[in-house]
Amino acid sequence: MKENKPFTDPRWNDTSKPIIIGHIEREESERVVDKKQFREHLRKIRVLKKNNDK
Repeated sequence: MKENKPFTDPRWNDTSKPIIIGHIEREESERVVDKKQFREHLRKIRVLKKNNDK
């Protein structure tokens, strides 16, 4: 009878690294606008308090 060892299948020992498929450089002004819009959305759905500007 063949002895089965746990985790011998190749799918358990896959060490493949993630592949970067794209990267976009953004200007500081774009990040500030996006951050402001994101914080306003969080306030709207009541995740952040109205006076929390961190």
